[in-house]
Amino acid sequence: MRSEVQALIDSINDESDCIDELIDAMRDQREAMRERDTESVNEIMNETRDIFFDAQTADNERKDLCKRLAAQFMCEPKASSLAEKMQEDERMIFNGTVDRLTQSIFVLKSEMIILTGLIDQNEKYTSMLLSEFQRLSGENGHRISQSGGADFRG
Repeated sequence: MRSEVQALIDSINDESDCIDELIDAMRDQREAMRERDTESVNEIMNETRDIFFDAQTADNERKDLCKRLAAQFMCEPKASSLAEKMQEDERMIFNGTVDRLTQSIFVLKSEMIILTGLIDQNEKYTSMLLSEFQRLSGENGHRISQSGGADFRG
């Protein structure tokens, strides 16, 4: 296998690994949120930030290698165009690697949709609780500010 093709395949695998780590971290974070483990949520958020940075770095490297290989092959820097110019053994491995990256991205998007839904649900629940709290506070003739201070003036 040509070294530049192997370098691209390795780069795609590195990016897939980062995305898979990000997926695992998001799932761990969701579990920590369910258990109301604030300390773990914060730790996982920091870990997620680091993994995301690594994924961005891997993505940039993959894009650069795609552009260089496309220039060498005189084709577009797209997986399908690159695969057409590869030898059969390279193409099989390359396509499998691209499929893995595509699947990892799909799963990550699914996890992000779930997390976004949980955040939206939490926001609605918090708003509902605050509204009910304000309603109950008003019925008792006392006003309690959001900072927790009470105003007992008539």
